[in-house]
Amino acid sequence: MQSLCVAMVMGWFGWWAGGMASEPLAAFWTFGMQSVVLAEEGAPPPPAEKGAEKTPPEKPSPEKGEKGAAEKSSEKVGAKQEKEKTEPDPFQVPDGSPEELLKYIDGLRQLKAKDITTREQMIEFLRKLHKAMAEAADKVLAGKPTETQRNQAIEAKAQGLIMLLQLGDPTAEERFEKFIEQLQKEGKKELARQARGILLLIQWRHIEGVEEKKKHLEKVFQFLGEDAVGIPELRLMFTIGQELELRMPELAVDAYRQFSQLAAKSKLPIAEQLVKRWEAVLRRLELPGKPIEIQGFTLDGKEFEWEKFRQGKVVLIDFWTTWCSFCTKELPELKRLYQAYRDRGFEIVGISGDEKREDLDKFLQDVEVPWTILYGKEGPSPTVQYYGVASWPTTLLVGKDGKVISLNARGEKLREELKRLLGPIEEKPESKPAKQ
Repeated sequence: MQSLCVAMVMGWFGWWAGGMASEPLAAFWTFGMQSVVLAEEGAPPPPAEKGAEKTPPEKPSPEKGEKGAAEKSSEKVGAKQEKEKTEPDPFQVPDGSPEELLKYIDGLRQLKAKDITTREQMIEFLRKLHKAMAEAADKVLAGKPTETQRNQAIEAKAQGLIMLLQLGDPTAEERFEKFIEQLQKEGKKELARQARGILLLIQWRHIEGVEEKKKHLEKVFQFLGEDAVGIPELRLMFTIGQELELRMPELAVDAYRQFSQLAAKSKLPIAEQLVKRWEAVLRRLELPGKPIEIQGFTLDGKEFEWEKFRQGKVVLIDFWTTWCSFCTKELPELKRLYQAYRDRGFEIVGISGDEKREDLDKFLQDVEVPWTILYGKEGPSPTVQYYGVASWPTTLLVGKDGKVISLNARGEKLREELKRLLGPIEEKPESKPAKQ
């Protein structure tokens, strides 16, 4: 049997949290459409007795008083159906006062999903739960709630509809649009704007394809320009920009430029920090076809001379950390390519992003890395911040002319580039054992 706390699942999917009594929906709303992973809670089978494999026990026959498999299965189904008849449906929204309905909503949030064995079953459970939550919130709003109760109901309705949106409910988007319109009519403009930003983000994540993304990005720009930029708007820009940076860097350049212009108008201190970071990211994203600047010190304390080092070589610049599992898992393949191509003019420079130098030194005591590694004087190389590197690993490939060729030279793409630039690797045939 499997069991999963709904509160934990809500945390995975992300929801609109906030202290409604003091502030209508907190500004720090976050999202993360992540896969629901079901954790098994089954106990391991008991150890087999000695000799059991040699002589399996005789299957009891119905004549000896044991019930057949079909009969047992029928009894189990009957018992389950009988249990379902006696237990009330937790998603049947009751009638009641605002206080009673809000108590019912709190019960939904604590409800546990039992006997869930597939992701589809979990999604169906979540769909029913949040549909009931939104319906119960509507009943509260239709009654005579206090201001606090009304705010709590608005929060619950928002949570329910947002989850239904992320689960792909076909009616959720239209209902959420109406919800935003109602907030607008009631004079809750700030709340309505936050809801509009959330809707744009969820729609963004459901869109595929560069052209469709471009069209939706224009809607985002228009929305951001309609009013002042606050924390919710900064989060929207940050989330979309980060996704584009990783998946569609060609779109990220234009997005970051416009985001920077919009954020620069904000008076929030964090906006200024974001603008500086986006300027650094743009510096990196616009590197293809341009030379790169690298600063730092080798691990023996000598200042690194990039121009002298790169002359006539194809160089992979690997921004990595010792705590990044993807970075460490790729080391064996990088070593193989380094050994195969080094004599042909291939080099690697590892730029560590570890906050503490001792973490890097400790790692290198156990793991041999044959290429040059750079660090700063009292922290990571300033090159990390200069190019806005925040995802690990980030790999850049530089040609013999010193200009950047690729912003994501990893795996098969790196192998193809090295083959194009330096020729194919001569694969050694596997040695076969001699015939006896």
